[in-house]
Amino acid sequence: MKLYEHETKELLKSYGVRVPDKKGERYVVKAQVLAKNRKKHGGIEFADSLKDAEDKASEMKGKEVNNHEVKDVLVEERVKHSKEYYVSFVYDTDVRSPVIIFSKEGGTGVENREIHKTVLKDLESWKLRQFLKEIGICSEELNPLTKTLYNMLKCFFEEDARMLEANPLAKTEKGFTVLDASIDLDEDAAYRHERNYAERTGFGREKTEREKQVQKIDEEDHRGIAGKYTELNGDIGMMLAGGGASLTNMDALIQYGGRPANYMEYGGNPPTEKLYELSKIVLSKPGLKGLWHVGGTANNTDIYRTMKGFCQALEEIKPKYPIVVRRDGPNADKAFKLLEETKEKHNLNMKLYRNDTTMTETAKTLMEMIENE
Repeated sequence: MKLYEHETKELLKSYGVRVPDKKGERYVVKAQVLAKNRKKHGGIEFADSLKDAEDKASEMKGKEVNNHEVKDVLVEERVKHSKEYYVSFVYDTDVRSPVIIFSKEGGTGVENREIHKTVLKDLESWKLRQFLKEIGICSEELNPLTKTLYNMLKCFFEEDARMLEANPLAKTEKGFTVLDASIDLDEDAAYRHERNYAERTGFGREKTEREKQVQKIDEEDHRGIAGKYTELNGDIGMMLAGGGASLTNMDALIQYGGRPANYMEYGGNPPTEKLYELSKIVLSKPGLKGLWHVGGTANNTDIYRTMKGFCQALEEIKPKYPIVVRRDGPNADKAFKLLEETKEKHNLNMKLYRNDTTMTETAKTLMEMIENE
């Protein structure tokens, strides 16, 4: 789970890391979005008074910054500083250990500057000090900078972070201050913490009610996988069976002019009741113009028991828009007989295909059905 800047700073502050004050002579106004290049896209502004800062914050809310809607804004002191560093703590898959990445030049464009890196097995202040000394940090900065990095590293370890970054970490009259920061917490370790952060997606927004509902499907029943669902801005509902071809099918739909209303996957032979709940949630999104239920030829999934759940949802909701199903595998004969019966019983505008028709071809079929509505 990635935290917003203000959440990261509050967390760092609790570990004794200095962050800007809320009040000062000059101010910086920052859109709280998990998007890159906020300044370039109008997500960071400066103000010479608190009133000016509050006005700019009000104007910023509701706008989009690099395709992310601004729901919250951070207003804080614009800190005077004489030097900027870059620092991050991450897990390096090559060495299978946490590392510190440090640059003596922070701010924008840091990816093109010289960096220094070392492995950190434990929470050891002496190793951080030795590292800073070896890369040429001056003696007057060694102790205060080591203390700041130690506190950051403690936060990294104790909060079960996957990544913690400060850019820039600035040298000020008061000491080293984190001017901007981000953290990515390991969700698998959430049970060890009392966290009250709103659930959010990889797009940096809070999860919708449908996303939360789908997540609960797998939390309450571990047979198979049916809990992956991300809402998008389109109007074509997606039921994607199996992960191997899911993105290819999404691309095919877009190529034929469709706009996916969601991304989701199910697989691993989930039971009928899980597919019923999943299908209801996918079908419940307002404004759908079509539904595409597509997957390859299954090996270990009983097509009948999954389509039975799908048909139960169709019976309940009775969608009026076009539906295309393309699927095959164990018990497919029985499954497609049920689909045909459901189609006839409720007069559904639904076309059914098996593995003698390619998956991507059925995307074209669905879009033609929608155009002819």
